[in-house]
Amino acid sequence: MRRALTALCVLLAFAAGCGSGGEKRLSKEEYAKRADAVCRRYNEGTRPLGTPQSMPALAKVADRSLPLLDRAIRDLRALEPPKDEEAAARAWLRQLSLLRGDVVRIRDRASANDARGVRKVVPAATRRNARFAELATQLGMSVCNQG
Repeated sequence: MRRALTALCVLLAFAAGCGSGGEKRLSKEEYAKRADAVCRRYNEGTRPLGTPQSMPALAKVADRSLPLLDRAIRDLRALEPPKDEEAAARAWLRQLSLLRGDVVRIRDRASANDARGVRKVVPAATRRNARFAELATQLGMSVCNQG
C-alpha cells in the first residue's frame, strides 16, 4: 500500500500547465515558461492535500486533485506550441490525459478499499509519468518535468 500511496503522490506532483490565450504560436522558451507556470500552480494547489496514509485518504486526495488537474490540462491545451514542437507537445499532453485516467482508476480502487487494484495501476502510471517528464524536458520545461 505504501508504494501505491507514493505513486499517487508522484502522479499528483507531476502535473501541468499554465494558461493564457492560445491566439498565436509561442516560442519554445515562452511555451516552456507558461507550461511551467501551470505546473507550479497545480503543484501548489495539491500540496495542501498532504500524503495519504490509508485507502480512504488516498481516494480523497485523488478526488480532490482531479479538478486541479482538469484545469491544468485545459490551460495547457490553450497554449500554442511552436510549430516544430507541436508533435512533442501533443504527445506530452496525451501522457497527461492518460495519467488523469490513472488518477481516476486509483481513486476508484482506493474508494473500494482495493489496495491490490491500486497497485495494479501503479506500473503503467509510473511509466506514463516518466514519459511525461521526459517530454517536458525535451520541450524545455523545468517544473513540469519534475516527477
